[in-house]
Amino acid sequence: MIGESPQALTGEAMASRIYSPFAYPVPRRARVVPVVSIEAERLAGTFPLVWRRGANGAELVALRSLLEDGSGFPPGADRSLSHLPLALQAYPFVFSGDTALAPTGNSRLLDAALADEPSDVGAAVAGPDGRLSRGAELRLRALSLFERDFAATAAIGNALAAENLLEPWPLEFDLGGGQKCDVPDLLVVAPSAFETPRLAPVLARLGAPAARLVGFHRLSLFRAGVLLGAARQAMKTAIERARP
Repeated sequence: MIGESPQALTGEAMASRIYSPFAYPVPRRARVVPVVSIEAERLAGTFPLVWRRGANGAELVALRSLLEDGSGFPPGADRSLSHLPLALQAYPFVFSGDTALAPTGNSRLLDAALADEPSDVGAAVAGPDGRLSRGAELRLRALSLFERDFAATAAIGNALAAENLLEPWPLEFDLGGGQKCDVPDLLVVAPSAFETPRLAPVLARLGAPAARLVGFHRLSLFRAGVLLGAARQAMKTAIERARP
C-alpha cells in the first residue's frame, strides 16, 4: 500500500477535496510502486517490473526511477497519466488488505496527504446527496481494477518464491559527481530459470496469466538502462544548477 496517512473512507473523508494525482508528492516521487499483472503489458515498455518482499509475500512492483527526489524518470513519464500504475492513478484513494488499517471492512482508504501542487480547485469525494464526483469515480475505478487482480498477482509471485525462482537484483550505480544510488530488496526471476524446465511447475499451475507476466517481467528488465541514463542526466542537471 502507498500512502502517508490512510484513513477509513467514511464520514468527513467523503467531504474531502481531491485533486489530480500529480498534485500530491507520492505519485510524483514514488520510485517503487506496487502493480498487478493486468497492467504489466502497459508498463513493461517503460519501467522494470520486478518483485520485492512484502507483507503478502513476493509483491510485484514497478521501478519508476533510481532516485528518490522525484527526478530521474524515463523521458515523458514523469507527469504522464498513461504511465502511472493503477495504484497511483487511484491516488489519493489507496488499497489495503490489512484489516487493522481498514477496521470498517472496506479495503479502500483515503490518504489524508496534502496536495502541495494543485492545478485546479479539485472536487469533493462526494456531493451533499452522497453521489461520488466524476474524479472520485475514475480513481475508484482504477483502484477496483487493482484490487480485482491483487490476489492473482500475489499468487504468481508467491509461487515463484516457493519454487526458489526469485533471486536478488542489486542496483547500485555511480551517477557521477561523487553521487551514487542504491535500490535495495528487489527480486527477479533467476536468468537460469529461462534455460531449464524450472518454471514449468508454476506455469502449469497458474497458466497463461503467469506466463504472460513472467514474459513481460523479463522484457522489462532492459528498461533499467534507460533509468540509469535518466538518473545520471538528472544528477548532472542538479549539479549544474547548483553552481554559482
